[in-house]
Amino acid sequence: MTVFEIIFELGINLIETLIMLDFITRYLGCKYNDQRKIIGFISAWLVLFLELCLINYVLPFEGIIAFIPIVVRFIYALMFLNGSVLLKLWISALTEIILMIVAVGSNLGICYIIGYNPNDMITVFNITRIISVIIVHIIIFYATRVILRYRYKNPIDKQSWFLLILIPTISLISLSALMLAAMDYEAIKGYILVGMASIVIANIITYYFFEQLNKRYETNLKMKLLEQNNENALRNIEQANAYVEQMKAVRHDMNNQLAIIHNLASAGKTEEMMSYIDTLTNNYLPDIQSYIHTDNDAFDAIMNSKIAVCNQKHIFIEVKEKKNSLDGLNAVDTGILFGNLLDNAVEAADKTENRRITVDIQTQGEYLSILVTNSISASVLGNNSELETSKKDKDLHGIGIKNIRALVSKYDGMIQFYEEANEFCCHILLDKNKISETR
Repeated sequence: MTVFEIIFELGINLIETLIMLDFITRYLGCKYNDQRKIIGFISAWLVLFLELCLINYVLPFEGIIAFIPIVVRFIYALMFLNGSVLLKLWISALTEIILMIVAVGSNLGICYIIGYNPNDMITVFNITRIISVIIVHIIIFYATRVILRYRYKNPIDKQSWFLLILIPTISLISLSALMLAAMDYEAIKGYILVGMASIVIANIITYYFFEQLNKRYETNLKMKLLEQNNENALRNIEQANAYVEQMKAVRHDMNNQLAIIHNLASAGKTEEMMSYIDTLTNNYLPDIQSYIHTDNDAFDAIMNSKIAVCNQKHIFIEVKEKKNSLDGLNAVDTGILFGNLLDNAVEAADKTENRRITVDIQTQGEYLSILVTNSISASVLGNNSELETSKKDKDLHGIGIKNIRALVSKYDGMIQFYEEANEFCCHILLDKNKISETR
């Protein structure tokens, strides 16, 4: 091979592996927003590039060896990308199917149109091969972009996953066999094109099936979300009633307390009166002073109802809110975000001895920072890294975290879960500019 041929082949391999790895990364989304995102992508890209170069050096057509990059992409997805294990496996296989269908189909189609030998298209370096390779990779790029516009990442049942993974796997084997047959028997390439077209149609139908399953899942999710919203509304009404009753009790007790102080003052019992006021201040007033008042009425309603719940459950709650930090965050999103955050925190803290919750809200540059922590008796992330609900109705009660993540995504934000000093911490950053745009 000449120097130009080597440079061309290496360049094509570099572009091909970049397109496909970028596709799977965009489809699933990266777990990390720090240097691990870059390190993981570059490492996987380098491995895929070296693997492809090695295979092309040894074999004119990789065929069944194409399962190796599927494994590499799957490992990369497991380590660095979002989604379930089955989704990662499926998209890793789908990526290779897209590549194989476009590459093999385009090459055979060009050979059929211009009357060229498929074997020469792969093994002979000339202007025909150069043009063919360029066309193939342009098609690959635009094919992956189209699929990204209609990507779905919702979970489906395991039986459906089995079919979705099995069909691309069989297709990959079939395509490899058809391409090898076309290289050995040029006269039947027309029939092979028909066979390939059938495989392409089968995979399109499979993806359509996947799309319909996701739409059905989204419909069910919306129904369950309505059920949860109804459940939350009833709970909030109960909590609000509890808060109102607490205020009524405070008002009634204050009348009694003031009457006692008045009597002590009238009797000239100054020392007794001062001692009584000190006792009242230390043991009683903290409950009254726990009332939250900010410029966001929805936040005030949510927090004060949760404070009433915490008082009933004897959970210490501390709220820090920098003035005007919640400006612009609409009432619905405020309720969804802090309702779910506080419900989870109260439920977790209620199971511990320390029984403590803190809420810290402030502005950090262009972001709204929300940090909610609660006491824990044992590691949560160590035993449940995906934060799945432990309740029996997992579909209904697992929506809280999904709602939080969806809202963070809506505001181009970031969310991080971590643990320190026997506390579970949820730190959220929301883009203030995005908040202003959606007012």
